[in-house]
Amino acid sequence: MMTSYLRYAHFLCDIHLVICDMDGLLLDTERLSEDSFRQASSLFDLAFDKKLFAALTGQSGPAHMQILATHLPDEVDAVTFDCHWKQIYFDKLSEDVPVKPMAADFLQNIRKAAVPVAVATSSHTDKATNQLTQAGLAPFLDLITGGDQVTQAKPSPEIYQRVMTAFGVDSQHVLVLEDSNNGVRAGLAAGAKTVQIPDRLRPDPAFFASADYHKADSLAAVGRALKVVTC
Repeated sequence: MMTSYLRYAHFLCDIHLVICDMDGLLLDTERLSEDSFRQASSLFDLAFDKKLFAALTGQSGPAHMQILATHLPDEVDAVTFDCHWKQIYFDKLSEDVPVKPMAADFLQNIRKAAVPVAVATSSHTDKATNQLTQAGLAPFLDLITGGDQVTQAKPSPEIYQRVMTAFGVDSQHVLVLEDSNNGVRAGLAAGAKTVQIPDRLRPDPAFFASADYHKADSLAAVGRALKVVTC
């Protein structure tokens, strides 16, 4: 176990900025999204399509429409389906914003270490801010950047590059935390050290060839590694 901590510690050495994804990383919203997708599918007499939902995970809203239009049966209107899916999802969120285990403790500890923490999410900035505020995580964040602030969604590195520029930090000193494969692709393309904590999907095996990539089991595991950094 200690060997694992030290390996992460070496990888996480000299970090000046931490950038987190939101859905599936800080908030347990991917589970809600899947439940909502199942309900929407039932409304249209469709069986839950695991592969279709996997293709939608980690994508932006506009990308959702393209994927749905391609994969849904011809008799199902993609716009109507998407509206029902999103309405069910946001109705659930209005009742409760589920937080990932240890998310608050992790962010609080990073802030205590005087390292800036930002969120880079494909969600709209206003919605992300509201959700993170409801979840009690907003006070630990220095910046929240949403997909509406960039022209290209993940896996483009644009959103991560935008956040790095805002803090004036070189990519080699940035830690990106992601759950989805598209998010990891964005972090790596931005030149950041990227740790993936998988949520609903398995990591792309291609990531393991990158020296800038590591997989972790939880935010707690990453937090423990950061505590033992002695570089």
